[in-house]
Amino acid sequence: MKSTVFYLTLGATMLALSCSSINVSHDYDPQANFTNLKTFSWLSFPDKAEVNQLVVKRIRDAVTGELEAKGLRMSSNPDFLIAMHGATKEKLDIQDWGYSSPRAAYWGRRDITVQQYTEGTLILDFVDAKSKEIIWRGVASGAVDPDASPEKRTKRINEGVAKLLAKFPPVPGT
Repeated sequence: MKSTVFYLTLGATMLALSCSSINVSHDYDPQANFTNLKTFSWLSFPDKAEVNQLVVKRIRDAVTGELEAKGLRMSSNPDFLIAMHGATKEKLDIQDWGYSSPRAAYWGRRDITVQQYTEGTLILDFVDAKSKEIIWRGVASGAVDPDASPEKRTKRINEGVAKLLAKFPPVPGT
């Protein structure tokens, strides 16, 4: 049940991050030899996972395009496998503007705005095909816009994936 809910959120996660910034982070195994990586393939979702296939296709297309631009190619006998994970959570953005309007000051209040939004997170794990060990992980997160058009969703996913993969393969010491 947990995995079904987890993969359900993948669709909502990347429905297109809104105009807010996309935050990315990376981690990798410093012992891995990234210069030997030439081919990749995708790990499949569990059979019971309910995912938004349109969003999954957009993400896979974006990742595949970025990796191919780096000289890597899809293969049935890959050097590494890609696992995709996603999640969403409700967040609050609270801004204390540090001053009060005349009306608020009269009542002894400050101007504070509160905005509720959904934050989506996409995680890509690159797994060595032989050892089955994770060699690289990238995480992208940002606010989700569930009302975005398919074109805006695709554009935002492409931007997020490009930012996420900008430093792949990693250069040790950077």
